[in-house]
Amino acid sequence: MVRAIAAAVACLILLASPAAAAPEDVANDISNEIMSPFCDGVTLHDCPSQEALELRNRIEAWVSEGQSRTQIMSHLEREFGAGIRAVPPAEGAGFVAWIPPLVALAAGAAGAWAIVRKWSRRTQAAPRVSVTMTSEEGHRLDQELAMLRAAASREGEWP
Repeated sequence: MVRAIAAAVACLILLASPAAAAPEDVANDISNEIMSPFCDGVTLHDCPSQEALELRNRIEAWVSEGQSRTQIMSHLEREFGAGIRAVPPAEGAGFVAWIPPLVALAAGAAGAWAIVRKWSRRTQAAPRVSVTMTSEEGHRLDQELAMLRAAASREGEWP
């Protein structure tokens, strides 16, 4: 039993430890995160031009040299401008671009919550029904109840 637990812990440690990614994998990840300066509206990864291929090879060489993702992104921003990022950064001035979607998400959640509350209140409060009877209808109802009580008491069903 102890050996099985030790083996499971060892497997978890091995799986949880970050393995060194191959330079081509890191370069592919970076090329998916930036827009191509050579093909409008396309990431560098999807751009078929020869220049894009050369830039992907340069990125792979930078990764092989040991440069970090942050260093490579900074170099690309210096060379091509801040618009090269496919997604704005979540800090600094780039955070402003994240505000409208977050506000829209919060407004949608608040609207959905308000609608659900309104619907749940509607089902909880049963409408009041007001019945008015004429004296003749009341007298007839009393007679029918008396007949029902008499019939039930004869049959032993009425207490």
